[in-house]
Amino acid sequence: MGDLYVDGEMLDRVRHDLLHIVKVLKKPGEEMDQLDGTDMGVAKLASRMDDFGDEWSYGIKQLTKFSDRAADALLEIKKSFAGLDDDLAQALRQGGKGGGSGSA
Repeated sequence: MGDLYVDGEMLDRVRHDLLHIVKVLKKPGEEMDQLDGTDMGVAKLASRMDDFGDEWSYGIKQLTKFSDRAADALLEIKKSFAGLDDDLAQALRQGGKGGGSGSA
């Protein structure tokens, strides 16, 4: 069986990138929410722009939500593996001190 290895620095980089995506996407989403189709002047175009803005804003909000959740999940994964690594190290230290329960 092979060793399991988690690259904590890589998880940090991916998490940072996901949080950056959240930050980058929030601004245009907020700006689209503030636009009004009547600024276009033509009623049919205004209506289409309102529809587009609503759909685009919803999509951006979903992307930011999913990116934020993915970043949170990566942090939990990193914490879990760090805890497992600490538990394993402690168990190995205790096992090396003759604390085993096997009989000879």
